[in-house]
Amino acid sequence: MVTKLYSLKRTGIFDYLMVRVSAVFQALYFSVITYYWLTYMPVNYTQLIGFFDILFVKVGTLLVLISISYHSLQGIHHIIEDYLTEARVGNAARFLQISVLSFSYLQILGAIICTIFIII
Repeated sequence: MVTKLYSLKRTGIFDYLMVRVSAVFQALYFSVITYYWLTYMPVNYTQLIGFFDILFVKVGTLLVLISISYHSLQGIHHIIEDYLTEARVGNAARFLQISVLSFSYLQILGAIICTIFIII
């Protein structure tokens, strides 16, 4: 089962590890932001503009957004599988599943597009 992880197929182990990796990446990113905020207290607008103009921070921000998107999609997917079932909701279950998943993808697409336009 672990050998399937190396083939990068959508397995439970791959999803489990990617969610954990995305959480660690988010923690590192927000630790850097917090360190900057605590080091240069009080932070003003020009300092923040200077900090977020650094290419490394711009790329990190985009990667964190993608990481948060993946992390949240996995959570939404598990909620849909556990709670939006026909046994719990009835005949509207399939419509609700598609609606919630579509709305989640739309939000993530909008966030990534907005971030790309801000970075460029």
